Amino acid sequence: MTTCEEIQNLLAKSEIENLKYELKSSKILKNNKWKSSLAKEIVALANQHGGKLIIGLQNDGTFDGEADYDVNKLKGDIDNIIHNKISPTIDYQFEFVECEEGDLSIITVEKKKEIPYAYIVKREGPEVKNRIYYIRTPNGKRLVSDQVLYYLFNDKVDFDLIDLDEDQFEMSPKMELINEYLDMMESMQLSPKNLIPILNKLHNEFVKISLKEDFNKNELDTINNYMKSITKYILGNNDDLIKIIIGTVRLLVLKPKLLEIIKNVNYHNFKKLYESGFNNNDIVLILYKCGYFKSISAEIYRAIDKKDMNSLKNFRRLLYSTNIEEDKFLIIRKLRLKIEKLSFNSDIDLINMIESIISLLES
Repeated sequence: MTTCEEIQNLLAKSEIENLKYELKSSKILKNNKWKSSLAKEIVALANQHGGKLIIGLQNDGTFDGEADYDVNKLKGDIDNIIHNKISPTIDYQFEFVECEEGDLSIITVEKKKEIPYAYIVKREGPEVKNRIYYIRTPNGKRLVSDQVLYYLFNDKVDFDLIDLDEDQFEMSPKMELINEYLDMMESMQLSPKNLIPILNKLHNEFVKISLKEDFNKNELDTINNYMKSITKYILGNNDDLIKIIIGTVRLLVLKPKLLEIIKNVNYHNFKKLYESGFNNNDIVLILYKCGYFKSISAEIYRAIDKKDMNSLKNFRRLLYSTNIEEDKFLIIRKLRLKIEKLSFNSDIDLINMIESIISLLES
């Protein structure tokens, strides 16, 4: 939770705006393009270290004073921005803080966990047609091209990379390196400590493969070998290994040719993993693409009845990234009926979650 004391400590620094803080006067909310502007700032923060976007403070640290806008409406607008203008959906927290000097609306976002976040320029239904990437630098947000995306958004960002010539970068996957690592996984008894860096390096190479539109036989065979190599770890008891593996497979499952390999080799293991209680948005997407969920709406209704916020969060992300073959207006009507049966006192978080799902379906 952000406190007024934390804000005062920030204002006491010589450089108020930095890699983790972006200040915006509430006057921006009167600009017709404020939603796209905030979405880009949120993306840039999340792609660097994460941080806070503070509405109600001018660049020099001056407070705007008492809020002259509808806070609840702003909260809803921010939620729509998060789910409709950013891909993938960012985990965030909205706070309204009343300080003596003035009111602040604060959006806190965490650092990216795997793939970079993008600002959605154009979408047709659930399908994103055009996206662009931003990252926070000491001089504010900076536009990032797709060509240097892989290199720029790795574990450590070198700001000098932003200005380098894109032609010097090699985007082709290093197949020889991939096969060497797969041979090590197959022939050696590796501890989790040694496996984690190998799986991360494989993930980085598979990112390059996932960006391709077609695949040669060598690449398909390599994916098949990778799926076989990870089988013994999927149902293991090391969550760190599982999360890396699931994050990699999530990229591959979006390509039809690769999806067939995944279904043939490891579908039943992913099914067992999910049914054992492992539940995040990556495994939900993998299983949906594999045909595990026959009705997403039924899963949502079931999660509402159980008040399972984690499952609802994961299915909301699925709705964002996937076009479901169900009557969306019928789903919205049933969700409205679900809300009527809930208490606005004890179930407000659940109601807000349902409302965000409805907003996503309507969009």
